[in-house]
Amino acid sequence: MHSPDLEQLIKPLSQHGTRSEGDLLAPGSSWNLSQTVQHCAQTIRYSVTGYPVLKPGLYRATVGRLAKQVFLRRGAMKHPLGAEIEGAPPLDPDLPVSDAAAGLAEAVALFSGHTGAHATHPAYGDCTHDEFAQLHAMHLAEHLPGLAKN
Repeated sequence: MHSPDLEQLIKPLSQHGTRSEGDLLAPGSSWNLSQTVQHCAQTIRYSVTGYPVLKPGLYRATVGRLAKQVFLRRGAMKHPLGAEIEGAPPLDPDLPVSDAAAGLAEAVALFSGHTGAHATHPAYGDCTHDEFAQLHAMHLAEHLPGLAKN
């Protein structure tokens, strides 16, 4: 399967000033736009640097692996929109969106340039670069469906 171009997916964030927060965020979002973008940046960055806390190995090998396979097969994911990454620093509700977007762009660049093995995902276990690219794109689409509206 073709890996999505994460740089292209996040481009509309640079045009945030012309679009309302509600146009970008998923309905029922638990966080503001900045927090949501920070959360997406965290998970992309951690796929290279390592997630702070992993679920037990048995979970990753069973429930998590099955969820990953279902999401990849469907091409979409569904998860609680307010679920923070366990062990990650708190999301700053007052961080300017432009700063959060810059952090996301840095995380995407780090991920896109990464050629080694990726860190183990806390729920899904080991993922290839292409699987992570697809999962990150689905994660962005779920949290920020307005990115796809150009």
